[in-house]
Amino acid sequence: MNKSKKFKFNPETLKFEDVGKSIHRTVRRIISFLISSFAIAVIYYIVYSLFFDTYAEYSIKRENKILAEHLTEINEQYRRLNEVITNISKRDTNIYSVIFETKPLDDMFETAEQSSAKYEFLHSKTIKELVLLAKTKMETLTGKIRFQSEIVDSLKKIVTSRQDEIRFIPAIIPIKNLYINAVGASIGDKINPIHKSLHVHKGIDFAVPVGSEVIATASGKVKDIISRKFSTGTEIIIDHQNDYETRYLYLNEALVTKGATVNRGDVIGKVGNIGVTVPHLHYEVRVGGKIADPLNYFFIELSPKEAILFVKASLSKGQSLD
Repeated sequence: MNKSKKFKFNPETLKFEDVGKSIHRTVRRIISFLISSFAIAVIYYIVYSLFFDTYAEYSIKRENKILAEHLTEINEQYRRLNEVITNISKRDTNIYSVIFETKPLDDMFETAEQSSAKYEFLHSKTIKELVLLAKTKMETLTGKIRFQSEIVDSLKKIVTSRQDEIRFIPAIIPIKNLYINAVGASIGDKINPIHKSLHVHKGIDFAVPVGSEVIATASGKVKDIISRKFSTGTEIIIDHQNDYETRYLYLNEALVTKGATVNRGDVIGKVGNIGVTVPHLHYEVRVGGKIADPLNYFFIELSPKEAILFVKASLSKGQSLD
């Protein structure tokens, strides 16, 4: 037996074991424990990272959430401002084209396509950068609204100075207290209610009860009164002495005479029941002998929202009443 070796009784194995081998085994156990602990620590870190946020990550996510809410709020303000801009711009265009018979100022506002092309790069921006850009855009819109309001104010002054000319422009609805559901088809290709084929409709229809009062939409002189009992009933034509002419068809009687002078709002006749379809008024506007859409000439009585409802109601009617 090798006397240099030392043995120690192991109560677990009930054997005498080499002390040297026992030390090596202990070292291996320690190393194995350290490796296992390190592996467990790595696994724990990975799991924690997947399901839990660090304080820095939590702070960043909270900041991003606040910025996103701020961006949503700014976008809503931008949408409201854009609606105001659109309404003012429509009024501006209408005043220039109808009252002054000229083109409006150069359009200062971008179209949807231009805006989309210009801001495609926004997809690559951070939320904070988007918020800053949205603020800048909103400030620009506010400035445009201020500028457009100044234009409207100046136009009001011009309108005031040209009241005499304006009263000869057909700018009101020919039926008092008209309900939106009474609006029929306007100009364009419409289905004829009798032949069920397309025909060119030259005016706008208003489905109203028999006897409803019809009013002159502008001041002028009665050019002619035509009676066709079995087709269009009584028709009144008013010359407004400025290239404008209005026509009122399907009346059962005229309350004015040929050559008479009428003012805007005067009752000129009453709706009849000609028997073609339902009782209605057919109203036309002509400028320089050419057919014009009457929907563009109700700006005195209708707000932009009401005008949109009128247009939608008219466009939804594919069949005329005459």
